[in-house]
Amino acid sequence: MTSSEFLAMREQVVAAIMSTPVAGPDSQVMLDRINDPEQDCTFEELGFDSLARMEFCIFLETEFGIAVTSGDVEASAGINGMAARLVEAGKGR
Repeated sequence: MTSSEFLAMREQVVAAIMSTPVAGPDSQVMLDRINDPEQDCTFEELGFDSLARMEFCIFLETEFGIAVTSGDVEASAGINGMAARLVEAGKGR
């Protein structure tokens, strides 16, 4: 995995997080963490419940053609982990 592949996928993951109306960053500090690839943030920290995970997965699929399950979200360590998993799985465009 190259850093450019990771960063591109991370941007898509962040876009999906920001599109989720029922969860997401609740402060400027959290927003800064989400937008900084050197930092990570777990989905739990963002308040993701089953509905937020479902909306996140739907957004990734409809906007980017990336099929992700709620289980994939639960299994990832956070934003960076999700981006890395998706790159390694060859998902995305």
